[in-house]
Parts: sequence; structure tokens; C-alpha cells
Amino acid sequence: MVEVMIETLVVGMPPSPSVVVLRPVKESDADNILVLPIWIGPTEAAAIGIALEGQPHIRPMTHDLLATVIYALRGEVERVVIDRVEGSTFFATIHLKVAEEILHIDARPSDSIALAVRTHSPLFVDEDVLNASSFPYIFAPHADKESAMEEFRSFLDSISPEDFEV
Repeated sequence: MVEVMIETLVVGMPPSPSVVVLRPVKESDADNILVLPIWIGPTEAAAIGIALEGQPHIRPMTHDLLATVIYALRGEVERVVIDRVEGSTFFATIHLKVAEEILHIDARPSDSIALAVRTHSPLFVDEDVLNASSFPYIFAPHADKESAMEEFRSFLDSISPEDFEV
């Protein structure tokens, strides 16, 4: 398993897709940075974005409610693992620790990521999934952040979910 972080989140307005882009926390080769784009729904993208920004809501959103229930039951999200890909569909497992027992809960990656961000839990990708579905992305070493992000958005616009079909 490879620990990853959210590199960027692009929230698309329907009919445009949204995408969350993950990147390994520790790069094995600074000249070959891998990114893993996962297409998600706009509602799920908004839920992740709200959690990343740390903006509280007047009333709990679904992922906030789930985190509250987990804590109320004296549980904790040990980690989230994106552990499988079939075609362009990714699968995730929430590793939930309750009373010294680890429960494995099947979930969509988007919901799992939204929960992981809210609970400050580590996010992992199975190495086989990362190898099969990631893309190399190289940031120019002296490029300014704005031009690097524009180049990255252009990269995202050029790929589609079909590119992930194995």
C-alpha cells in the first residue's frame, strides 16, 4: 500500500465530471511523480472540498454525520484504502476500528475520501491499483505555481475515464 494525499480537486458543474487527484506522500523518484485521477460526482466533490477547506455547516452533512456516529460508538477510522479498480470504476475499503476489532467497510472512493478528510485519517492506494491507473506527471522544477496548475488542469482535460480501462 502507498500512502497518498489529495493533490487537487476539480469540481465540475454538470454535465462536466469532477475529479479528485491523488499523489503518493513519499515520492520514490522525484523525476517521476505519479498522480491518480478518480472521476467522482459533483456532490461528492463538493463534500470533499468543504472538508478540505474546513468550513463548518450549520447542520451536519452526511459525511459529518457518519464521522459523528463512528466517534459516538467509540470507533475510529484507522485508514481508507482504494484497493481495486475495474475498468474505470474504483473501489475502496474503510478500515474502522471499534473495540479493538478492525471492520472492513466497502465504500465508494469519493465517500471514503470525504470521511478520511473529516476524520484526519490516512489514505492509501493499493500498489497494483496505483501502477495500473496512475499517470506520470512532472512539474517543471522552476515553474511558478500558477503555470504549473494551468498545465495540470490541461492534463486533466486531456484524459477521460476510458483511459483507465485495463
